[in-house]
Amino acid sequence: MPLIKFDRIGVSGISADVEDLANFINDQSSEQKKLIIQFRSAMNRFASERSLDSCLEALNVCMQLTNTRQRLLESYQQYSRILEDEITRINREHKQKT
Repeated sequence: MPLIKFDRIGVSGISADVEDLANFINDQSSEQKKLIIQFRSAMNRFASERSLDSCLEALNVCMQLTNTRQRLLESYQQYSRILEDEITRINREHKQKT
């Protein structure tokens, strides 16, 4: 299930850039979920084997997870700025009408 659904929040006339950003966030969220499962598995393997290979595997997955979370954070920040700008624009238009 996507994290961002525009039709649920009533936003109309959304640009392709915002839709692309939402799709990217949803894809990265799915990727994060997969990496969390892989990380748990790698950590369980490392806990039982205590080998260098299992340690490196867990570290590799951890680094992938960190990179994915960083991309998600940056995407959410960008999305937030877009929403703030839109709210500001709507407030300005509303004040001009009244």
